[in-house]
Amino acid sequence: MLTVDSLVGESVNWAGIRSEFPVTKTYLYFDLANKCPLPQFSTDTIHNYISSQQLTGGRKDDWFAAVHSARQRFADMVNCSVDDIAFTKNTSEGLNIAANCLPLKTGDAVVLNEHEHPNNVYCWLNLKEKGVEVHWIPAPGGFVTPESLEEHAPDNMKVLAVSSVTYAPGNRNEISELASYCRKREVFLVVDGVQSVGTMNVDLLEMGADILCGSGHKALLCPHGIGLLYIRPEIRDRMHPLYVARAGMEMAAQIEYGEISYTLDLPQAAKKFEIGNYNYLGLSVLDTVLARLNEVGMQNIEHRLLSLNAYLSRQLVAAGFELASPEDVSKGSAIVCFRAENARKLHAFLLSRNAITTVRRDMIRVSIGIYNSEKDIDGFLALLGEWRTANG
Repeated sequence: MLTVDSLVGESVNWAGIRSEFPVTKTYLYFDLANKCPLPQFSTDTIHNYISSQQLTGGRKDDWFAAVHSARQRFADMVNCSVDDIAFTKNTSEGLNIAANCLPLKTGDAVVLNEHEHPNNVYCWLNLKEKGVEVHWIPAPGGFVTPESLEEHAPDNMKVLAVSSVTYAPGNRNEISELASYCRKREVFLVVDGVQSVGTMNVDLLEMGADILCGSGHKALLCPHGIGLLYIRPEIRDRMHPLYVARAGMEMAAQIEYGEISYTLDLPQAAKKFEIGNYNYLGLSVLDTVLARLNEVGMQNIEHRLLSLNAYLSRQLVAAGFELASPEDVSKGSAIVCFRAENARKLHAFLLSRNAITTVRRDMIRVSIGIYNSEKDIDGFLALLGEWRTANG
């Protein structure tokens, strides 16, 4: 079990962390950008939660404490206030809240690029009936820049929707530069952060995004069903929730005794977008994971994952594979994509050898986690060599 004692300054016991992930005993797991292999500390929390609810029905006071703690830990991780954070089901729900609650009107345009995940596209296309347009701009290599916006964005741009890290090829956009560009033009900047939160050192104060959406089922090492939504305080008052519930009130009506009185008392906080009972199990796991990641330090985690990226990328290029991700690791992430003849067959071959990757856009996507090592990468490259030998 990882403890503070296993850390000395920036020296992290990565082997100790790896031992917490049972998947490493059987697989070369390179699919974190798709779904996480649950670590022991996550499954321990799941077991304890279920055992408590099975034996006693569970304690809501403990559940509420986990929700409060997870909100604080996440705010600490990404450098914002707890009032800026709402819990959702997933990234898609957060993006839909952004699309439907921002003050958009007929004739406004949302700017997208071809490297966005479909879930950062459909929510904006769905605004067509409101008269909101979608405008596509080129983004070579996945990069959106102020220069490309200046050249290709329409005058009626009201929203820029962009990933901090693209799901493929895994490049990292300079969100702070885009935020500065958008702020000067009164354009809302909505960021899909699911591939950066938990792998990169995300600083929302430095980023300057208006909205950032994420999910727990990737690098935050949770089961599906937990999402995270950040809303910059300066725009929260301009967003009104489509759905409301007791959980989202500042002072909710008490139902324990006496007369009940109702006031739609929406808080000056992102939690006004939270609906009904929380996913208490998922948030209990999230609280455990955030404690662990904050203990290790996101700067250490980012440095480790980018170092593994560099190691893998150099070896792929040396072996003659075409790298689709940035060779400059400072522009990269925990995702490395490369092209190969018949990527689907290669993917199936790797899976048959217990190496788990994903095919995205006809590329093999290798996504790296804190449990991976140089030895994993060496094993993966050996399999690529085996494949090439067998396939000429």
